[in-house]
Amino acid sequence: MTGSRDGLAESLLSKRPVEGLTHNFYRYPARFSPQFVREVIHQFSRRDDCVLDAFMGGGTTVVEALAAGRKAVGIDINPLAHFVTSVKTTPLSSRDKEAIAVWANGIFRGNDMPTVDILVSDPRLSNVPNDIKSFLIYASSSIQQLGFRRQKLFARGALLRLGQWAIDCRKDIPSLSQVRARLLSEVNQMLMGLDDFVESVTGQGIPKNKITGRRILYLGSVNDVIKSKYCPTITHQPPTLVLTSPPYPGVHVLYHRWQVNGRRETPAPYWLADLRDGHGESFYTLGGRSQKGLKDYFIRLTETFTNLRYIIDRNAIVVQLVAFSNPDIHLPAFLTAMTLAGYEEIDPFDRLTAERLIRRVPNRKWYTQLALNQSASNEILLFHRLRR
Repeated sequence: MTGSRDGLAESLLSKRPVEGLTHNFYRYPARFSPQFVREVIHQFSRRDDCVLDAFMGGGTTVVEALAAGRKAVGIDINPLAHFVTSVKTTPLSSRDKEAIAVWANGIFRGNDMPTVDILVSDPRLSNVPNDIKSFLIYASSSIQQLGFRRQKLFARGALLRLGQWAIDCRKDIPSLSQVRARLLSEVNQMLMGLDDFVESVTGQGIPKNKITGRRILYLGSVNDVIKSKYCPTITHQPPTLVLTSPPYPGVHVLYHRWQVNGRRETPAPYWLADLRDGHGESFYTLGGRSQKGLKDYFIRLTETFTNLRYIIDRNAIVVQLVAFSNPDIHLPAFLTAMTLAGYEEIDPFDRLTAERLIRRVPNRKWYTQLALNQSASNEILLFHRLRR
């Protein structure tokens, strides 16, 4: 299958903000551009094909695949990624939306806020400002009034989005009244986004009650999937397109923390999503930034794609967007890992002399292995297939 390089380059280089469908439910670090994902899916898959993301993150690939009438498999070792993608792709009934609106309005008008002393012993709330902490405790406890799991899932997703807006990387923490009012706005915007998502999927001829049955979201590694009950379902219709963005080697990305007032970190997103937080940064990035961490990264990358061979179609195209703190060293190592895993790099545009496409990401501020290195702001587009 040959794609259009010009069309893909245009979508890759687009500076449009992330918007549409459910993409703004949560700002997952290093997330895909929906325009780019949409273009890749349309160029390299067909209706009812299965699209897989081995590092699903915020679920952009899963959302766009479903909206385009494809089936989707998302895999990630981070429970936060699993949670966010579930919220983004779980439809709600009109009664669900009414119940959620009542819940949000009740919080907006509520005056029975708990004191800061309640539940502050939970380490997942460390470094959260006291007023925000009290409000989040109050709002979270009120979720129990909702009757169905999908309603509670959405409500926690709304608090997650609210908490990220109020805390993460902010110099000035908003007032309590601003936070209260913001929750209503967030809930309304999320409900409209979810309606748009459902409308896109049903526009492909897929009934609303069939949407969740067209996606598999797996919490764990690719190796775990092979041993799981989901493996026969996936291999029954193996993915023909793998579209993913692995962690960046040698680049410090906080997939599991928010930053408060500078460099202080909090695991609050796990508390808001009612998840356990049991691992450090290197677990979510395949390895740390030390030499040993980088060695571990490429070992785990090789293992991941070796195992992926057993569940994807033999003619599948693997599309990856990845940045490097030191491209001169890490890009060759990345390509070597893919070769060891049984893949070959390809040019799907039949241009043998074409250079790789590169996306310059504006305003990206990662902590790379090299203090003055800005290479992590350049994402390189790679295409592979199983070696023939």
